[in-house]
Amino acid sequence: MKLVKVKFCGISHVQDAITAEKLGADFIGVVADTVSPRYVKHEFVKILKNHVTKPVVIVKVNGTIQRILNEGKEADIIQIHRVLSEIEIEELLSSSIKNLILYVPASREFEGYFRLVISRTNYMILLDKNPQNRLDLSIAEKWLKEYYKTGIGGGITPQNVREYLYLDPYWIDISSGIETYKGKKDSSKMALILKEVREWKYTR
Repeated sequence: MKLVKVKFCGISHVQDAITAEKLGADFIGVVADTVSPRYVKHEFVKILKNHVTKPVVIVKVNGTIQRILNEGKEADIIQIHRVLSEIEIEELLSSSIKNLILYVPASREFEGYFRLVISRTNYMILLDKNPQNRLDLSIAEKWLKEYYKTGIGGGITPQNVREYLYLDPYWIDISSGIETYKGKKDSSKMALILKEVREWKYTR
């Protein structure tokens, strides 16, 4: 039996991180990039690590690979939320950083990129909405079966989380679906997500 791992992302309050850990989240995600309304400074990672023991994931979008790796060094895992070039992937592979999450848009036009990532790396992968803000669940279902470290995000809520669990992901990523408002998490919504995950039992 497999228990799907859960990452609560866009955390910007210490108490929300503490609550997420107590409820049973596997990863605590923070967005340290000004493109996000949930932006926090890099120093927030160090603060969180004084309060939680679960892995803290820092999400970055912009910047060179070297800058992203430098700015994310306090985190347990670095997530790069943009499509990378082959040169950038080679930079990652030649670095000493091994705990990474790479974003892959879940749409047919990015199939070549998905295959490049799974053939060249063994990082965790997040399937999420494409640049046009769409998520192709049929494509996601297919890719989730091809690489076991693949997770899915993009619009997950307590009401629809079972639709995503049915796709058999290694992990799921939730941000807006557990919020009271942008950046402030709702403990009851977090609890509902984790309850659904625990109750979802199936064999691989």
